[in-house]
Amino acid sequence: MSVIKELSEKYESYAIDLRRELHAHPELSLQEEWTSARIVEELGKLGIPCEVVGPRNVVGLIDTGREGKSIAIRADIDALPLTEEVELPFKSQFEGKMHACGHDAHAAMLVTIGRILQETKEQFSGKVYLCFQVAEETGFGADDIVAYLQEKGGVDQVIATHIAGAAPVGTIWIPDGPMYAGNMGFKIVVHGVGGHGSRPDAAGDPIRPACEILQAIAAIPVNRHDPFKTLVVSPCTIHAGTKNNIIPGEAEIEGNIRFFAYGDGEATVDEIRRMSEHLAAARGCTVTVTSEAMAPYPVINNNEAAARGRALAAQQGLTVLPPADPQAASDNYANFLNAFPGFYTMLGAHSEMPGTSGNHHNPTFCLNEDCIKLGIAFMAEYAFAFLK
Repeated sequence: MSVIKELSEKYESYAIDLRRELHAHPELSLQEEWTSARIVEELGKLGIPCEVVGPRNVVGLIDTGREGKSIAIRADIDALPLTEEVELPFKSQFEGKMHACGHDAHAAMLVTIGRILQETKEQFSGKVYLCFQVAEETGFGADDIVAYLQEKGGVDQVIATHIAGAAPVGTIWIPDGPMYAGNMGFKIVVHGVGGHGSRPDAAGDPIRPACEILQAIAAIPVNRHDPFKTLVVSPCTIHAGTKNNIIPGEAEIEGNIRFFAYGDGEATVDEIRRMSEHLAAARGCTVTVTSEAMAPYPVINNNEAAARGRALAAQQGLTVLPPADPQAASDNYANFLNAFPGFYTMLGAHSEMPGTSGNHHNPTFCLNEDCIKLGIAFMAEYAFAFLK
């Protein structure tokens, strides 16, 4: 048994205790004051210096003092606006706040990985950055850490794992290439001229061009995009008017774009803008198109790093899940992978506890804590071997 595996088992209870403490004290995105402070406190106890970066991100540094490569390991730490329904001894203490996506486990695993690598740093060279990211659920945090790492000269690889509530414990998914989608929101406001419903000729009805725009943009993946690249354009809301005899002055459409190739999000917004302006002008209206990048890049694994990860996982006895289609969920860990080579993994964590669910973002979500030592051993061993 390797020294990393031995330490992963030795510190399993430490990691579980910390995870339960974090679970009982969830904090929403950009509100992670207690969580960040608790991580800083724990890293301090372990002798790992750290800095607070941006809005409460925490970056710890294990520096061997010897020339070598560098690696960053990321964990998200924010919770969700849900009221927990599972009766656990360490259930959330706050109504309307819950760790329902496993970020409490991610943070506890990364602190424990830091403890193990700090204890074994005489056996490897280079640097390890422990990156605790706030606000993943709302699309923030990642850019600040990426900029910080770039200011430090960058890293040779970046790695992260996310627990998978529906997958059995002991399984891991580390695909080549695209894994999760990029995610951009858009809003279209068609500006017309309001008036009486009896005199549409004296008004500028924005509803008709809005309907035409909605149909046109929903067809972009079929008519205006490479058929060999997956793209989803979903108009999800349309609002106009307040009464059945008043022509409104504006109509609004909001929706979402999911994509799996760098640049497709911005290109699709540009196409939406072009189409909207043309169709609105044809009806005597104007239009404003805005966008918001929740995850401006898709999660795309580096094939070489992913292959190295799969080989290690198999060596450790994990069941490496076969290649599968990428998922339309998004995660702004993609910002790290856009800047540095590396990979993302999904680690099986299905709970068999009655009354619980493996569905993320659900008030009955629960994870099997047996996955924690497996995630620690895999990530710590990967970093250890990479820096040898």
